Amino acid sequence: MNQTPPILQSTPATSPDAPRRRPRGWIALAIMAMALFVVSLLGNALLGSWIVMSPLFETESPTTGFRETRMGGDAGAKEKIAVIYVQDIISFSAPGSSVEEGMVGDLKEQLEKAARDEAVKAIILAIDSPGGEVTASDVIHHAIMTAKKKSGVPVVASLGPLAASGGYYVATAADWIVAHRTTLTGSIGVIFRLWNYRGLMDKVGVKPVIYKSGKMKDMLSPEKLEGEITAEEKEIAQRLVMSDYERFIEVVAEGRHMKAAALKAGLADGRVLSGPEALAHKFVDQLGYFEDAVTKAKSLAKIGEAKLVKYEASWSMRRLLSLFAESRGPLGRLVATPGNFRLENGRFYLPGGWME
Repeated sequence: MNQTPPILQSTPATSPDAPRRRPRGWIALAIMAMALFVVSLLGNALLGSWIVMSPLFETESPTTGFRETRMGGDAGAKEKIAVIYVQDIISFSAPGSSVEEGMVGDLKEQLEKAARDEAVKAIILAIDSPGGEVTASDVIHHAIMTAKKKSGVPVVASLGPLAASGGYYVATAADWIVAHRTTLTGSIGVIFRLWNYRGLMDKVGVKPVIYKSGKMKDMLSPEKLEGEITAEEKEIAQRLVMSDYERFIEVVAEGRHMKAAALKAGLADGRVLSGPEALAHKFVDQLGYFEDAVTKAKSLAKIGEAKLVKYEASWSMRRLLSLFAESRGPLGRLVATPGNFRLENGRFYLPGGWME
């Protein structure tokens, strides 16, 4: 019986030059990923706009980003004493919750908040600062005076280990100043310093080529040879320094009820004073501790009891997102030591204990 054998079909060999069929799934996944990325960007943009405008993310009031927390005092009291801290280098570039003015903006907002609160019967400035920028110190001084005028409450300055130059500048806005026996304060003076690096440039064969619109446009340039700095340039720079010094003398004379001429002829020559020396020469009103400043604040405010409150930056999505923005300073406390702070060219400073 003849049987027909099964027909076996051989699979043709694939030519190496023949195009391969590629799976199309990865294309769909790539399209989906791109779509999700675009949607995410749009969502973040909309969320950011909503955060700015939504009342859910507003702080306690339209003008402040600080919330009040109790830090001590008499628990059952209705009256408050606001404690505002002035610490470290006084500078617009020092980090703070205020985007525009850094720590200066923070202090202004806290003072405004205290001035608006009718329950706040006194303000204590807890100062531990070696000084800083002239303009920043003057802005804070002005903000304190404005808060006093608006609220009518007394202000007491409690000086910590260091309240020199710009720190003392700020303290003169207070109605009463309490210093520790070990406080370093005073240092009434202004400094403007440049580092001339022309000698270093000459060593490596680099020389400046200057085109200027007027003879003073490169006044006191650090690229000049020492002999190229004219007497007229030095006189102008010194005049600028003395202008800021006169303003410093003015705020001290007004705040401490002293004669400007006597200050200039006496201890307003940049020297640092101890607490007892400052008391002897009436730069402070009392030696004591923070508790003594609290007692004096109650006395000036004519209240028997008060709870102590301070202001802390409120959490908000806006503040969280600002952490990812470009910042000129570290996200932390600026410690005022010679090791991590240097005077910048072209700025006027109120130097204190941090000078080398």
